[in-house]
Formats: sequence, C-alpha cells, structure tokens
Amino acid sequence: MSDEKDYLHPDEFGNLGINTDSAVVPVYLGKNDKFKFNCYPGISCFNECCRNIDIVLTPYDVLRLKNNLGITTTEFIANFTNFYEVDGHGLPGLNLKTKDDMKACEFLTEGGCAVYEDRPTACRYYALGNMAMRKKDSGEAEIGYFVVKEDHCKGHLEDKEQTVAEYRHGQGLEEYDEMNFGFQEL
Repeated sequence: MSDEKDYLHPDEFGNLGINTDSAVVPVYLGKNDKFKFNCYPGISCFNECCRNIDIVLTPYDVLRLKNNLGITTTEFIANFTNFYEVDGHGLPGLNLKTKDDMKACEFLTEGGCAVYEDRPTACRYYALGNMAMRKKDSGEAEIGYFVVKEDHCKGHLEDKEQTVAEYRHGQGLEEYDEMNFGFQEL
C-alpha cells in the first residue's frame, strides 16, 4: 500500500457533490503526510497569491507586522486593516487592506513580500490550510491540514515533495500556531 495520497482534480468534485468553485482539495492531511509544492522567486506565478486576497489577521499577526513597521498597534489597525464581522455572530475580525483594483497586498513589491519575515499566518500556510476538528463527545481538538490549489498557482506542479511537518517548519509556523491557538479556538 502506498503512503501517497490520492487527490481528486477539481473537475471530478462535481461527481461527488462537492462545490467545484472551491480551491480546497478535500483530503485530510496529518503532519506526516506528504504533498508536492514549491514556491520561489523564479516560478512563473511568483507573487500571484498576493493579489485578489482576503487575508484574515490574527492578533499575533498584528503584533508582528506593527513591530516590523515600527508603528503602534493603533496606527497599524487604522492604516492597514479593515474590520469585519466573523461568521455573522458579532465577533469582530481584522483583514488586511488591499491597495489597488487587483486587490493586491499592501506589502507586495516587485521583489516579493516587503514584510516576509513577519508575514501573516495565512501567507505562511499557503498552499495549505489548517482546521480543528472535535469528535462529538470530546473537548479536545484534532488539528488537520488540507491542500489549497488555485488556478494561478504553479507551485503544485513542482517536484519538491515534503511532509506537512517539514513545510510548517520551513514556514516558521510552529511559533505562529502556538501564539494563535487561543484565537483559533474562538
């Protein structure tokens, strides 16, 4: 039996009653599961994921970004974010403002991300997503991951294979996930 995951192509989702407009590949991945992805400055789609965005910010993202920019939290929120209501239940959230008709990230430059070392959690995770699942009678969340494949992204066509754990480590996500855990529980 192979350890390799079988992924459905989005064209096949409709046969299963799955929303075909979604970029999410509906395969649960654990930390030791492998997937193919590589992003680097020479790839043809470089920086495309920084356009047409809706980046939700965690409190830790705000802290890292405002420190990177050398401004106060109040200044960062006023100049770089929009408020929104999370899931229509009155809980306030923040997302990153965009700067033009292409809804490009405020920090996008020709050379890439101007705040790369302190980029938000959502940017670090791309092209993965994470989710917390609870069994019916359990209060403990099990963290899982899934692949996000958008049409513009060519990183999935690269040969670099890695485990979810290796990818997360390479993106510096352990610290971000630890700091964001309480926020994600909301």
